[in-house]
Amino acid sequence: MTVAGLPEHADSNTGYQNGVQMKRMTLGLLLGSATVALLLLRVCPAGEVLAQDTQRAGLVVRFYDGSVFSECIEFSQPDISGCEVLNLSSLSVVYGGYGTYGEAVCTINGVGCPASNCFCECGGVDCEYWAYYHLGGAKWNYSTAGCSSHFVEAGDVEGWAWGAGTVGATSEVQPPVMTFEELCAPPTPPIVDLYAEPDNVVAGQCSTVHWSVENAGVVTLNGEGVRPTDARYVCPQNTQTFELRVFNDSGEYSYEVTVRVTQPSPTPRATATPTRAPTATRQPPAAPPPAATNSPRAPVLSPSPSPTVVPSTTPTSGATLLAMVATPSATPPDEEPTVVLQGSGDSEHPLAMPPPSTTGEESVGLQRILLLLGVGAGTVGFGAIAFVIMLMLLMVIYFRARTHF
Repeated sequence: MTVAGLPEHADSNTGYQNGVQMKRMTLGLLLGSATVALLLLRVCPAGEVLAQDTQRAGLVVRFYDGSVFSECIEFSQPDISGCEVLNLSSLSVVYGGYGTYGEAVCTINGVGCPASNCFCECGGVDCEYWAYYHLGGAKWNYSTAGCSSHFVEAGDVEGWAWGAGTVGATSEVQPPVMTFEELCAPPTPPIVDLYAEPDNVVAGQCSTVHWSVENAGVVTLNGEGVRPTDARYVCPQNTQTFELRVFNDSGEYSYEVTVRVTQPSPTPRATATPTRAPTATRQPPAAPPPAATNSPRAPVLSPSPSPTVVPSTTPTSGATLLAMVATPSATPPDEEPTVVLQGSGDSEHPLAMPPPSTTGEESVGLQRILLLLGVGAGTVGFGAIAFVIMLMLLMVIYFRARTHF
């Protein structure tokens, strides 16, 4: 061993150590950068770092039977892949490997091939598959890359079509051209015409509620589904408000119309009209009856006083009967006959005789007889003797009257 080999060995060792240190520094820088990146991701997730206003892109899909699906896709990133556009839609998609071109679309809504054999319809001369397009201007541009390799920005329109063609080269079918403005136009509020005719009724009457809605999705009247344009005949008993609700892509809207109901006025009751009592009118005084003419009074016979008869015995009752019966005589015509009855202790009571009848002499005599009979009947109470005396007097008077007349 020589001493010269030492420096050679030392230089070699020093270079080796310097290389190790450089590698350590590089590794430390890499680890530090990774740590900082992880910290940044932890503090500010990617979704929040790239958060922006909502972006929109259009999507058009044509199926083998010619039916077309279209939708406006919303996303928050500056750009997304074509596959993510499909994933954000309401379609059902199955993907498969496409080699260096990325992922290929095998099935959309059940149309296509399974993921295990994504190009099952391309085994021979004829080839059918899902062709991928991008809208440029007013025409479709065929995409030679898969949907995972193409990125979509706001305002772009993606297209897919199932049909014959050459994979990665051309296709004989295309979706219909639809612009971004057609696919993602701002939602349009509904145009509603709602009114009631008439809007004021009396209880018991009816009205018709009319409505017409444009740009309508779902329309309800008081919670019941109705057609966008229709009318309803209503007969409310009280004031009622009808609510029309409209649902479409731009949101939910509510409209109201009120039918006011007035209660009928009560029928007035018949009231009695007071009438004034008739006012008594003053009648002219009745004419005085005609004055009676002085006619000659009928002659009245005044009987002459008869002799007073005094009984020889005193009645058992103690009463004394004195009767004076006037006899007919020639007396002045102005005097009337008077019959006076006297008793013990009694005053005289004149009894006027009725005037003689002008109808005949027999009537006058009968009247006097009846008068005397009445007087005689009055004396019955004085005793049997007085009654006998009175009866005898009546017989005398009766025969004298007959002789006189």
